[in-house]
Amino acid sequence: MKTDLFASIVANLSDGIYVIQHDRAIFLNQRFGEIFGYRDHESLIGCDMFGTVYPDWQSVDLFRKVHEQLLSGNYEKISWGQPSAKVDGTPFWIEVEARLIEVQGEPAVFGTFLDRTDCKLIGEAMHASQETLRLLLDAMEDRVYVVTDDYRLVYANRKMKAALRGEMEKEYCYKLCRGLDVPCEDCSTDHVFISERPMQKEYFNQLAQCWYSVIELPVRMPGIDRPTKLAVARDITERKEAEEKVRALSHRLINVQEDERKHLSRELHDDLGQRLNAAKIAVDLLAQDLSGAPGDVAARLGQLSQMLKGGVESVRHLSAGLRPTSLERLGLVEAIRTECDQLAARHGVKVDFTHNGMEGVRLSQDAEINLYRVVQEALNNVVKHAGASEVGIQLVASHPIVRMRIRDNGTGFDPASCKGKRCDGLGLVGMAERVELLHGSFKIHSNPGMGTRLTVEIPIAEEAQAEPARK
Repeated sequence: MKTDLFASIVANLSDGIYVIQHDRAIFLNQRFGEIFGYRDHESLIGCDMFGTVYPDWQSVDLFRKVHEQLLSGNYEKISWGQPSAKVDGTPFWIEVEARLIEVQGEPAVFGTFLDRTDCKLIGEAMHASQETLRLLLDAMEDRVYVVTDDYRLVYANRKMKAALRGEMEKEYCYKLCRGLDVPCEDCSTDHVFISERPMQKEYFNQLAQCWYSVIELPVRMPGIDRPTKLAVARDITERKEAEEKVRALSHRLINVQEDERKHLSRELHDDLGQRLNAAKIAVDLLAQDLSGAPGDVAARLGQLSQMLKGGVESVRHLSAGLRPTSLERLGLVEAIRTECDQLAARHGVKVDFTHNGMEGVRLSQDAEINLYRVVQEALNNVVKHAGASEVGIQLVASHPIVRMRIRDNGTGFDPASCKGKRCDGLGLVGMAERVELLHGSFKIHSNPGMGTRLTVEIPIAEEAQAEPARK
């Protein structure tokens, strides 16, 4: 009876409860699993608390250090607040209280969790020991600081203080952090106080030459009668540099692919195409010489000539698909017009192509081929996925940009739910990468049953404008 009563009480507590012994979770209640987003908390019992159970690898070291302090005998009980994340990566703040106990004669740690995200983070956690909280925040590798609405720093942890360019009491935050004489253009102070929700942003600190990811939210600070916000900033420079390397590699692969297509197109046209054409001429001449030969020799030579003619046409088609000759000879406008005419002829789709301001505008080869590939992929989607009967393409040059809009009256889709194989099938990632390669913007608007609109904008390079138009 007592066991059932205990289990009932523990199951209905609003606190998450855990017991750790030898780094293993020997007890977890249901609320613990709910706080961190686990569906089955019982399967975690017996697992490594710091390697498996606690899901946020970014703050697990802080969580482990506090428990090591308890087990060392320096404290009997510690209360603190810290950032954490759920299983799905959702960030939130937790308030934890842990104390040293014994289980079967051996030391263990008994702890309770509370989700304090809605309680203004540090504001609610400040009831914990101020000295313990300060030590915990100073142990963090993230920059933690509190700023008033008049740009004064009223708190900074060890990591933040080490980066300041001046004294907190004498300078404004924008001077201390970025060396500026006016508030930062990307400052979100007003938005934080209006929304009263955690806000996340990324920014580049020109002074430190580093990228930071920042979470900000309004808090109440004891002894401060002005609105204040808490910020936790993490250095993400390495991640940004890695992303840039991946983008550069992706762009390089696109360029290499186009170079290879160009080379293969020329080889097909100039070598194989010419050989097939020469063979056809030879067969035609031979047919003339043997026109009076007995039997079906002339007919068989005629069939062979037709086969060679078909081969020549196939090679030309393949060559044009790899690198359209109209793009190299006549430019982007005529290449798109040809692509639209071919789509209309093959599939019966009505295509309306218009262009304005393109006369005399000569884009770089990279810009032309990548815009052309976007058109190709978009028209391919119209045929394979959209089931549209009408397509409109607008190409407009208005210094300093070229804007291209592609719309259809097809089935449409929900871009927010477009993931995995379907997104790959639509080629949206490839189109976006090609536009990014040109330092442009790529936007897509679509709804089920309402068609799809693509908008691409790229800058017109000064050297490209100066090039003469093709003849």
